[in-house]
Amino acid sequence: MQIEWLIFFYIGVSVAMAFFDLGFAAFEHTRDNNFKKKTQRMALALSEEIVLNADFPTERHKRKLEKSMRRLPGLESFDLTLGHMSALNDEHATAYLLGISDIFDRLARYYQQKKPLNQAYYAYIVKRWYRTRPASQTIVSALIHFAEEGSIFLRQNAFEALAQLEDVEVMIRAIKVLDGADDFHHPKLITETILCFSGDKDMLADALACELDRLSPAAQGAVINFLRMRHRGDKQRILAMMEDERTNHEVRIACMRYFMTNPWDAVAAPLRAFAVQENAGEWECISVATASLVSYPDDETKALLKRLLSSPLWYVRFNAAKSLYDMGAVPEAELADVMEGDDRYAREMIAYRWELEGMNP
Repeated sequence: MQIEWLIFFYIGVSVAMAFFDLGFAAFEHTRDNNFKKKTQRMALALSEEIVLNADFPTERHKRKLEKSMRRLPGLESFDLTLGHMSALNDEHATAYLLGISDIFDRLARYYQQKKPLNQAYYAYIVKRWYRTRPASQTIVSALIHFAEEGSIFLRQNAFEALAQLEDVEVMIRAIKVLDGADDFHHPKLITETILCFSGDKDMLADALACELDRLSPAAQGAVINFLRMRHRGDKQRILAMMEDERTNHEVRIACMRYFMTNPWDAVAAPLRAFAVQENAGEWECISVATASLVSYPDDETKALLKRLLSSPLWYVRFNAAKSLYDMGAVPEAELADVMEGDDRYAREMIAYRWELEGMNP
């Protein structure tokens, strides 16, 4: 009898959970619909108000707009309206945004006391629609605060907003703040955001190159990747970092990739040395060095790559074949001795590489 009651209790709990899930789903659906309808209504009213105040925003309009933008639906309606307005007349939208720039300052102080979700949305709005240059210290301080203490999505939104302010010193300050924070910020996000910097990227690259020694290994890797894509940086300094055994593993790999994109004759020999080291634990360094040798297509490099086709490491064989292909090697000519040799793995890798490229060796 006790077992039967236990079964009935379990069935009752299951039914209750099913009703709860259905009710919560219905609640979420209704709330989302109401939010969208409210946003659309606000966007319509806001668009009419903006048209009337586009050239010379009045203080009454600013107060009304600021009050609206203190809520998430107001921020979203502002974003939708300005997106539509900008698509129709970007010059008109820019004039209007410059006229309401003081609203962003007041909202910056307001949103510093709000939840991370609200702060992240505000940072996104600043990124898209704040136009005053140079940016006010209020805006910069608020965004730096978000980047220093926020969650990952808040930090990234704030960092992206700072990248749109066109200020090299502010950008370097933001990178140092992220680098010194307790929470890890992925180097790839840092590199991608720096690449979106709206100011002088070459000036930023030169300034960051001077800061390399003062950054953590993760940030160093991100900056070197940026320098690689901008074709900037001190090659002698980056080569020294690559050759220094005390340098972080990921930073050394970033340096190798730098010299693949920015060839320098002095680097050919160190890259060849990396490619032939026998420590299997350094397979990633060996593999990247092998790929980087594609930018140094002399006879010594080609001979080395042919030897690396016999490496016990699959990625090394793969990159060696790719580098030889990119150098224009022909299996029936330069690689004939490999194709006719006893190393099955080398032959199969050449066949596989050329097949990937749509060629038959």
